[in-house]
Amino acid sequence: MKKLIASTLAIISLSACTANKPLTEEDQAMQYNMTVSEFREQKQAAARMNMSFEEHMKHMDHTGM
Repeated sequence: MKKLIASTLAIISLSACTANKPLTEEDQAMQYNMTVSEFREQKQAAARMNMSFEEHMKHMDHTGM
């Protein structure tokens, strides 16, 4: 009985992990309230400055651009 419960819990926890999928560009753009093209432009700008997208967005919020 204990093995059955442990197996069931293991299967449930593994299936929950596989349900999480990476966000698409559309999903990420929606998170930042941008169009997909705006998101891509900002992502490219961050890459040119050797920054992560999140760092770039924090900098943009801080400078008020």
